[in-house]
Amino acid sequence: MRILSERKGFASDHSSTSYEFLAVDKPLTKKDRAEVSSQSSRVNPTSRRANFIYNIDGYDIPCGWEELMARYYDVMYREEYGWWTLAMAWNSAPDQYDELRHFGFEGEHEGTGIDIAVSSDKKRITATVHCTLDTADIDYSDYDEEDDAENEVFETDDDLLNLLTQVRKQLAGGDYRVLYAVWEKYGDLNDELAPPKPKNKKSGEETVNNFKNMLTLI
Repeated sequence: MRILSERKGFASDHSSTSYEFLAVDKPLTKKDRAEVSSQSSRVNPTSRRANFIYNIDGYDIPCGWEELMARYYDVMYREEYGWWTLAMAWNSAPDQYDELRHFGFEGEHEGTGIDIAVSSDKKRITATVHCTLDTADIDYSDYDEEDDAENEVFETDDDLLNLLTQVRKQLAGGDYRVLYAVWEKYGDLNDELAPPKPKNKKSGEETVNNFKNMLTLI
């Protein structure tokens, strides 16, 4: 396994498939951890985190990452051969899915597989962005500098998880600027299916810019 790039609390390994999961709202119980551990002999979940790494093609989480997000975790990223899946899940208001589904996106830029997927089981929404990233361009600054105390969230030593946790809090609160940024980067805003532009806010602008700056074109 060859490490191509590394940052504080964050690693990118293009020769394998790796996952990082984080439970934001509540820690996993002992029973929960045992159930997560049953998916792989190599994973050793804590009350908040779990990491899966597969170095052989064809091997993956048996139950799928979607099941783990539905039952245990709130934020996840997956890296596989330079492609990233960024997922955030939360318990939602009844009508929020109707707002978010307009941000669904299938990228057509030079045939890339970039997309936004929004799914719901009526109680919980999962927003997923499948894209390519340039982690060297991300400015992972201290989010405690943001003035709005409501932006304070559970933090880890993994900078990308921290960024996605901030994004999750924005989405759950009805702020969809990050998803609109994906449309700005890859989509056609003149398309009749393009979502409405969210209102600009001073609060959380750093999070939106950090997310937008790490998106890359193929």
